[in-house]
Amino acid sequence: MKDVMTMRTIALYATETMADWEYAYLTTQIARAEEIRPGRFALVLAGDGLAEVSSLGGMPVRPSVDLSDLAGDDSLAALVIPGGDHYDTGHDRLLELIASLLRRGVSVAAICGATFLLARAGLLDRRRHTSNDTAFLQMSGYRGGERYVAEPVVTDDGITTASGVHPVAFTAEVMRLTELYPDDVVAAWERLYTAGEAAAFYELMEATHAWQDA
Repeated sequence: MKDVMTMRTIALYATETMADWEYAYLTTQIARAEEIRPGRFALVLAGDGLAEVSSLGGMPVRPSVDLSDLAGDDSLAALVIPGGDHYDTGHDRLLELIASLLRRGVSVAAICGATFLLARAGLLDRRRHTSNDTAFLQMSGYRGGERYVAEPVVTDDGITTASGVHPVAFTAEVMRLTELYPDDVVAAWERLYTAGEAAAFYELMEATHAWQDA
């Protein structure tokens, strides 16, 4: 019998210079998961206001909800924050939301420049974490240098961090945390898009079909 669950949402923070390659894998996988098993997950674009922003590649992105709408969203499975060029100041409303979500047990996932935002807010001082480089985060003035881990992606106490050159590992981690796909599907997908192995493609197809037919 196929699983029955309430529709859940995964929110993507839409902000100026959001790095296209860091969230594209995830948005695609959300759409594909819905094609296979409809009614499970929806992607929500959340902004600091509803004004259109431009991605780092110049793509127009229009938020569908304001950050305040996420504060009371009981269906929210995760907030995903892509990298960008403007995280050294501002984003105060986002930081307030993050604090609220962490208290509620909602996963917060940040990649590349977004990890700098978390660092300067003190959210990485006591959590294991990663980023683009230790020197990059040190510029934030944070106190968590001893907890930096040189890995593609790290999750600790509700916060996931990743380097901007590891969007595949980042996406796989978010998929696991939200249970967007079963673990065997995620593992095969990650191997395929990390190493490009033909065997992983067939493993992915087999695992996906098994999940679809279960």
